[in-house]
Amino acid sequence: MDQRDVRAAWERFVERGALASELRSPVANSWQRSRSHQVAIDRTTAPIVAEAELFRQRAKHVALRHAARRALENSRTFLSDAQSIMILTDPSGLIIDTEGDARVIDAGRAVHLEHGGRWSEADIGTNAIGAAMAEARPVQIHGAEHFCAEVQRWTCAAVPVCDPVDGEVLGIVDISGPATTFNPHSLALAVCVGQQVESVLARAIKEDHERLLQHYLAKRAIWASDESLLIDRRGTILHGSELARKAIRDNLRGDGHDPPTRILKRLDFAEWPAKLKELIPGVSVDLVAHDDTGIGAVIVLHARRRLAGPDRGLQKQDQPDNRRMSSGPRTAPPQGLRFCEEPAVKRPPCADSAPRRLRHAPSPATSFVVADPAVQAVVRRVEVAAARQMPILIRGETGTGKEQLARHAHAASGRQGAFVPVNCAALPDSLIEAELFGYAEGAFTGARRGGAPGLVQEADGGTLFLDEIGDMPVALQAVLLRLIDDWTVRPVGGARRRVDIFLVSATNAGLEDAVAQGRFRSDLLYRLNTLEVTLPRLRDRTDFESIVRHLIDGIDPGCEIAAPTMAALAARSWPGNIRELRNILARIALSSGDGPGSSVIADLIGQAPQPRSGSLQDMQLASILAVHAETAGNVSETARRLGVSRNTVYRALGQTAAR
Repeated sequence: MDQRDVRAAWERFVERGALASELRSPVANSWQRSRSHQVAIDRTTAPIVAEAELFRQRAKHVALRHAARRALENSRTFLSDAQSIMILTDPSGLIIDTEGDARVIDAGRAVHLEHGGRWSEADIGTNAIGAAMAEARPVQIHGAEHFCAEVQRWTCAAVPVCDPVDGEVLGIVDISGPATTFNPHSLALAVCVGQQVESVLARAIKEDHERLLQHYLAKRAIWASDESLLIDRRGTILHGSELARKAIRDNLRGDGHDPPTRILKRLDFAEWPAKLKELIPGVSVDLVAHDDTGIGAVIVLHARRRLAGPDRGLQKQDQPDNRRMSSGPRTAPPQGLRFCEEPAVKRPPCADSAPRRLRHAPSPATSFVVADPAVQAVVRRVEVAAARQMPILIRGETGTGKEQLARHAHAASGRQGAFVPVNCAALPDSLIEAELFGYAEGAFTGARRGGAPGLVQEADGGTLFLDEIGDMPVALQAVLLRLIDDWTVRPVGGARRRVDIFLVSATNAGLEDAVAQGRFRSDLLYRLNTLEVTLPRLRDRTDFESIVRHLIDGIDPGCEIAAPTMAALAARSWPGNIRELRNILARIALSSGDGPGSSVIADLIGQAPQPRSGSLQDMQLASILAVHAETAGNVSETARRLGVSRNTVYRALGQTAAR
């Protein structure tokens, strides 16, 4: 649409609420959101915060500003005569930095397109910054596509900048200028700048992780008799024993697949010790900073003093307590650690409108669903291999449950030692060998007195799980190869020692391609995959409904998923597999206490792909709908008559609902 047509469509929408079908979807969606925010079209300026608040927000987002500094400085040159400016905002749309053409910067003050201006859709209606925040994707808004008349003199292109670790939106990069300077390539430029900022952030995070691991290795002797956990500023667990991880899981409740320590990300760094001591009495916290900026912490769970007399060994959770505990299986904490009791938790009502029923959380023995015949076959093969201590390689896309299967293999092996997971992609090259194989006293600067055992020795008598094995550095692959050959640990600067280890590896990458490119040793691959299994994608499994009900039990046991919602869920392709499904179910369960309507459910789940008219898929859909009607809506009977899975029927119903 040209600007004249867009202007006419805007006037019709303002007067009658009618949306032109020719409008680009980001614009139409943003206009509707602007109206729901009750933004007046005659609003002339965006809100602007006081200097003190601007200073506070700029200090809060110093890492983002530092990562974007080079891009902003470069924009002085290539935007100085282009009548455009580059803008950096925080996650709320507050402008914290600008660079570019001085004349445009000056003109932007007329609408508060300047430091301290708030440019969310709720503040100033449709604009690229606000739309990119709302849509979580790159957006370009030109001229009359803006919601407020005064802002229609501008054109802008914006892209979200996301945290490389957890994907959270950290801010927005925007390129703006007068509407007469519209350039369709501005959006591509904004995307490139956003990727550059994320790349700088990723390098900074890796450097911080190396500093944290060096700090931990240098001081680990202090906590030799205690369980400890190393986390970064985002609450991501970088290192810790299985006992420490279990202790944290039992006392801090995370959301979805996030580690429970992720709750710390929302707190000021200085508040971490008090918060953790409130949640876990007796814990101590060693904060780690670099250049006066907090980068992480070591959480230490101190050993509990033994009780005297007949009470010895009696744990607090074994004593009678009439308070209601949060639902789900509660595993007793490891012997020797002390934890606080969890307060009574009032579960939020399910977002779905179906009748509620009370169900029990799954037992530990059925911690994951294996109703699909292909998954059953995989589990049986893994159990046989585990009983024989054969190295296992688990393949599968991210989120398919590779670590859960590895833990099941450990249980099936009957080994009494620990299950020690290692994320090969999370350990820096400079420290990964010392972390895996340990080091002797004086092996390197900062090495603690007496040296330290590595993760391999921690797994002695148990299972070593090497996750994302395809990301292991080539130099370390040779060391791992020697370990598998003779099961002898060679600590850095130390003497050899035999170990007894059951080895399980996992990858979501194509190791054959990595071998062809010289990034992965073929002889190591042949030793890792004595048994090789592949977990199917969620969309290929036939037990989708069982997985949904199992996951919703863990989120809200009183929640029931209605058939239309189940159909809409089954219609998705689920690129993030079970991990993505868990997050969507959590959003549905927590979205509203009154139960939202079908449109809200559709927004949470997303839209299913539509079949092409007249295609074979269309004919299959028609056949499924006909039999579904004949069976009075019985999904199981429909699947039986057609010889298809219930997932296929649910997908068809979901596609129909989305039309």
